[in-house]
Amino acid sequence: MSSPRPPQLSDPWPQRWAGLARAAGLRPTEPVAIALSGGADSIFLLHVLARAQERPRVLAIHVDHGLRGESSREDAAFCVRTAARLQVPLSCLQVELDPDPKGLEERARKARYQALAKEAKSNGINLLLTGHHEDDALETLLQRWTRGSDLAGMPGLKRRYRISGPKGEPLTVVRPLLPLRREEVRQILLEAQIEWREDLSNQDQIFTRNRIREGLLPALDEASEGVALEGLRAFAAAVESLEGEFATSTANITWSSRGGGLGPVDPSDPSAPCRIERARISNLAPPLQRRTLWRLIQEGSGGAPPRTLLDSITKDLSRDLPGKHTLPGGWTLELGQKDLVLLQPTQEAGDEADAQKAAWPGTIPLVFDGITHLPDGRKITTCWVDTPGSQGHPVEKNQVELDSRFLPEVLTIRLPQAGDRFQALGAPGKRKLSRFLADAGIAREQRSQIPLVLAGEEIIWVAGVRPDDRHRLRGATQKRLRLTLEPSDPAESPHNQGQQRSEIPAVSPNISLGSTNPD
Repeated sequence: MSSPRPPQLSDPWPQRWAGLARAAGLRPTEPVAIALSGGADSIFLLHVLARAQERPRVLAIHVDHGLRGESSREDAAFCVRTAARLQVPLSCLQVELDPDPKGLEERARKARYQALAKEAKSNGINLLLTGHHEDDALETLLQRWTRGSDLAGMPGLKRRYRISGPKGEPLTVVRPLLPLRREEVRQILLEAQIEWREDLSNQDQIFTRNRIREGLLPALDEASEGVALEGLRAFAAAVESLEGEFATSTANITWSSRGGGLGPVDPSDPSAPCRIERARISNLAPPLQRRTLWRLIQEGSGGAPPRTLLDSITKDLSRDLPGKHTLPGGWTLELGQKDLVLLQPTQEAGDEADAQKAAWPGTIPLVFDGITHLPDGRKITTCWVDTPGSQGHPVEKNQVELDSRFLPEVLTIRLPQAGDRFQALGAPGKRKLSRFLADAGIAREQRSQIPLVLAGEEIIWVAGVRPDDRHRLRGATQKRLRLTLEPSDPAESPHNQGQQRSEIPAVSPNISLGSTNPD
């Protein structure tokens, strides 16, 4: 008689999302966007969503700040591959930032959330998930403590809160992983043999959070013989409980639109200024004034005001003085005799035209079997064609077919650079790209704006002009990659918001992307 077979462990992945969602106050099937950096936490959350038994509609969004060169491009390519394997649509965005270290951490955070909010809302999604966990919450608590935050800003990280998009539209941010610790997440990924990307900037000591994580927290833990961190977590919970009571007492104080009484802002007119009766704020005790103003300004403008600015506003309120205060992001708060009015940043007449002419922020990953949106509104679409042989080259100048046999797993797009060389189809060798474009009759003012598709450092298509010779169709060709350059639609141009976007469909059946765990 054979011995009984040991019980088989059930797969935990299908049930993980339902538990995390309900703990965060979400229905497991609600459509969500996820901020996908490629790090352990966001990769874990992506797998949780993709493998969920009650799988919602998911859009992954990767934001590249353009600050880490080749490492940033590798992060984006890793996210493209991972999302494709899990059959999750992905948008890749880039934001432009001044690399000046002063205030870089906060500027990057604001730019990232603005880009995430715009992309989520443009896809009809009102919930944005981030991979923040309990250790992130503790680091945030200490970071705010060292800055002298008011009580309203002292709780580490809220499980859910609202932000405003570029046009004032609301978006709810949810952090479903807050019950988990950093090492718990990484251990689960290691056991499942799931890889992630390590962001080397997490060790850069110019950032306050990194100094807290690598220096202050270990020192506190050692000095207290291992009890300080649990004590800090208890302190954060106590502060959050107290803040929750205060928040409840002032939650009824909200902005109203210009035409409404004291109801909420009219969502059909996001450009209308927000206002609130001055007495509703000035009648509060000063600590409640600051916390209420902090919340209202953040809800209305999408950016939290610094303590010095709050002190200045509350001082004007207590003295019953009029005033005009400039807020982060160019917003303005006017203190009138009867009302407080929040005004959006003014846009100069030439700003939109200048944005269209701005240079691209860097290299963009090309999406296979999908659409890549370029910063100026043009698109490059790709698909696989199973027509063998070298016959049937496209005759349209904006379309090309390439032999797929020697194409790498990742292709990229960028604008021309000094020193570029290119071997055009039928040419005996490489020559300067600038000379090739001149001989092709491309006007000088247009040459710098022609998209280039690259395999590594090799230009394989000067979009709309000519492909390279190495990947031409041959008799041995079995599968072709077809690329089409499409003109811009000004109404949909993502560059109007200073971003560039790539999209991959939920399923990419014609491209083999290897195993679940990339090298």
